[in-house]
Amino acid sequence: MDTQQENGSLWLTRPSDIAIHLACAAAEKRPVMLTGSGLAANGLFSAPERSGPLFSPDPKRPAPLPRVGATVKAEYFARCDAFSFFSRLVSVDTGGRWVLQSPLAVERCDRRMHTRRIVVGVSGFCLRLCKHPQQPLLGLYDISELGAAFVADPRRHVFHEEEIVECGLHLPGEAPMEVKLEIRHSREFPRQPNLRIYGTRFIDATPAVETELSAFLSGWHGGGQR
Repeated sequence: MDTQQENGSLWLTRPSDIAIHLACAAAEKRPVMLTGSGLAANGLFSAPERSGPLFSPDPKRPAPLPRVGATVKAEYFARCDAFSFFSRLVSVDTGGRWVLQSPLAVERCDRRMHTRRIVVGVSGFCLRLCKHPQQPLLGLYDISELGAAFVADPRRHVFHEEEIVECGLHLPGEAPMEVKLEIRHSREFPRQPNLRIYGTRFIDATPAVETELSAFLSGWHGGGQR
C-alpha cells in the first residue's frame, strides 16, 4: 500500500488503496462524522461503489441534507489512528444513503500524538469502579483519547501494573461510558504521599465510546495540556 508522509501524517493516494481502505472502514462499522457548510452528520459507511463511498446517516440523529456538490469532510477513528478526507456529495440513493465522490487522498494521523488534558480538580471528571459501585468516585488526573490517569488512596484501593479495571467513565455533562482500563504505571501524587496517580490506557473500547470521547475532548477547552 503506497503512502506519502507529511507533517507527521500519512496519506493514501493510490485509488486502489483508497478503495480497499474505505471497504475496511465500512466492514468495521466505525462511526463517521461528516462536516461542512454548517453540516454535522453522524453515521456509518456502507460498502463503497464505483462512484465512491456511501454514507448512511444515523436515523436517531437526523441531519439536514447538504446540497448536491457541497464539499464535506469525513472523519473516523481506529484505536491508534484518526482518518479523514474531503469529498463532495454526488447524490442520494433510493435507500437514503449519501453517495460521495471518491476522495483523492485519505489522511491518517497517529492518535498517540494527541495531548493529554490535565483535569485534576475539575468537577465532573471521575471514575466509578464496577466492582465497588457504592464506593466514592475516583477523580481523574488527566485524560486523552487513548488513556487516562486517576487518583486513588492505596490504603483503600490497591492496583497493580497490567491489571484490567472495569469502570464507568464520567465526563462533565455526558452520560457515563463503560470502559476497561489497563494499569500501566503509578507514582506519588505531588505533595500528598498518601495518594497515588495511576496511569492507564483504554482497551477494547467500542467505536461508539472512541467517537464520543474524541468529540468531547475536541470540544472541551478547559484544563491544561501536556
